[in-house]
Amino acid sequence: MSRQVFTAPFDSQKASRDWWEKSPMTYDWHGTLQYVPGSREWFQEIDRRFLEAAYFARSEDGISFGRFLRPELVAGKRVLEIGCGMGLHASLLARAGAKLTAIDLTRRAVEMAQRRFQMFELPGIIQQADAEHLPFHNGSFDVVWSWGVIHASSSTERCLQEITRVLREGGRLIFMVYYRPSIVYYFHCGFIRGVLFGQLLYRCLQDIYVAASDGLYARVFNKSELRALLDHSYERISMNVVGQKADLLPIPPSRLKTRLEKVIPDGLASAILGHWGSMIVIEATKRTTRRAA
Repeated sequence: MSRQVFTAPFDSQKASRDWWEKSPMTYDWHGTLQYVPGSREWFQEIDRRFLEAAYFARSEDGISFGRFLRPELVAGKRVLEIGCGMGLHASLLARAGAKLTAIDLTRRAVEMAQRRFQMFELPGIIQQADAEHLPFHNGSFDVVWSWGVIHASSSTERCLQEITRVLREGGRLIFMVYYRPSIVYYFHCGFIRGVLFGQLLYRCLQDIYVAASDGLYARVFNKSELRALLDHSYERISMNVVGQKADLLPIPPSRLKTRLEKVIPDGLASAILGHWGSMIVIEATKRTTRRAA
């Protein structure tokens, strides 16, 4: 008699967590960071690298990330950040006056963000948690912020359901995910990797994109798909396509690529990547339930 073999179900979030534990986002693509991880100088350098690449997020008066992370939006508000990583955005939120709770799927990120907050004497709660199963009561937060995180989940839909649950009515959601109609998706991955290098002969375009991205998952969305996910629970939905200058250069990361990025004017990059950038930033307000008089 043959023996039946039972296979344990695949734990997608555990697999994703394991990936990020081994490969945290530190913006050290060329192995040039010479500072001790977790030191003051190390945090300052990774912040400089990230904010320099995020030219598109500067406000008109030059404030880093001021275009999207507006102080008046978060000051004095209960703010949840989903996916704090090494704590850069968490520190921006704390300095803007947010009553901050920040979470991350990985223990390593939580420990590093906590270290940052202690070192720079910033207020906030940082804890390990899964965005697909948030450990907070309904309506706990006024604002939810998430930059480049929930597309790395196996179920972005589940993340949005949980975010909506913990966000109060009238609260604000700001998040960034990967954008499908982009230069990176169709030109870098589709044409160059897929056609010129023949990868489309043995795998689909989405798999090519995931292999070229960070994380176990790298989901992409267009505007209509995002509206379908948000329309039921949100109103005043705005969407801004953005991209890094690296999107314009279909060559592997290198010192040469970094130098070329620096000579591309911000205005030119914005004009092109405002339509075909690799990221889309969504801001939306949670609908208020209408009550009978």
